[in-house]
Amino acid sequence: MKITYIHHSCFSVELDKVTLLFDYFKGDLPKFDKDKKLYVFSSHQHHDHFNSIIFDLEKEYKNIKYILSNDINCRKSENTVFVGPNEDIEVDRLRIRTLESTDLGVAFIITLDGKTLYHAGDLNWWHWEGENTDAQNKDAGDRFKYEMKKLKDKKVDVAFLPLDSRQGEQFYLGFNEFMNMTDTKYAFPMHFWRTYSIIDKLKEMDMASSYKDRVVKINKENEVFEIEL
Repeated sequence: MKITYIHHSCFSVELDKVTLLFDYFKGDLPKFDKDKKLYVFSSHQHHDHFNSIIFDLEKEYKNIKYILSNDINCRKSENTVFVGPNEDIEVDRLRIRTLESTDLGVAFIITLDGKTLYHAGDLNWWHWEGENTDAQNKDAGDRFKYEMKKLKDKKVDVAFLPLDSRQGEQFYLGFNEFMNMTDTKYAFPMHFWRTYSIIDKLKEMDMASSYKDRVVKINKENEVFEIEL
């Protein structure tokens, strides 16, 4: 499995027969194998997760399909599948399950050839000190933990998880809850606004001691990781 960190919450995942592209809105894309089917996922309509420029990929990649959250208002075609929260569908050889985001759209759980991948989109424990009231922060935490209970003890090969530096000292809440709730082999931080140092900050925290070695250190955009599963 070849994983490329592109920008923000965007990653590509290249497997033997297919390529998956998540939440692209800008950045330099790798040149994908045109003999493999390309699946393009967008978790919701926010500008840092979706850009209609993804449809330009059809000019270069003829064997392509789009799996989009149904809050995204864009064209409908035979190559586009829209999905909402709490759905369980099959698209070709992919089994796709969705969770409801605590912000907008969905999170994706994808199973293919015995491998399970998770892309959170904006499903996160959004705790905002000084912006939200205590009641609002509690509600956000409760809604996130409700979604995470659906994943209790689930085996996940690769997860892409928000680690947002804007949350101050609460930046780790969602990432930590996911890692404690699931059995995840590789966890890729995302949505960290180019604050790469926050990954080290997480790994150095005592509460991350049980999973820190499974958190992938990202150093730059277009960094490539070869994962053996």
